[in-house]
Amino acid sequence: MLVTQITGIISSWSTLVIPVLFLVLRPQRLQHVHWLILVYSLLLFSSDRLQDLNAIRGIQFHISFVFVLLEYALLSTFMYIVLQKKRNLRWVMAGSGIFAVMACIAWVQWGTSFFGSIRGISVILLISYIMFFYLEWITAENFEPIQNRVEFWMVTGALLYLAGNFFYFITIHNPINAGLLIHNMVNMLRNAAFAAAIIQSYNTGKYSGSNN
Repeated sequence: MLVTQITGIISSWSTLVIPVLFLVLRPQRLQHVHWLILVYSLLLFSSDRLQDLNAIRGIQFHISFVFVLLEYALLSTFMYIVLQKKRNLRWVMAGSGIFAVMACIAWVQWGTSFFGSIRGISVILLISYIMFFYLEWITAENFEPIQNRVEFWMVTGALLYLAGNFFYFITIHNPINAGLLIHNMVNMLRNAAFAAAIIQSYNTGKYSGSNN
């Protein structure tokens, strides 16, 4: 239990590394993807802080539901920017339409307490977009080292977070201690990958995507 609590504190507060790096490094060219990651990191940190407040115990499901919607909006927009092939972009748009319909149905029929299942749908869709990103890289004519690309670290951070937390997300009503520990560890890996993306962006001075 103590280890879980310690890793929970570290995983939550380490999210602030991302905005701190922005302030310290001051990249000269902030692309749309950088702003999305910055906003997303602040959203994650704010959500953690709100969940800690006893005052919101009666509306925690509402907050979590809204968070899922905002998280999907930010990450799907991010993937739409970094993906390049039109068929993949069409899938992002179609998937977002499916998610919007499912979210509306869930809200009307079952209320915000259904957010765990909606988040499961969100994770599956987002991971599918991420797989398209890796597929684009593998099949690209100019096969460059992917670790040198800023968006690789951003996408990898998102993949670690989503895939590593999938079962935690869909069972969040009855979390187990082991699942919470994995959740905390995965979050720290996500923050490390996002930090690597910012540092890589600062070193290269540019973002290599073409849809920004």
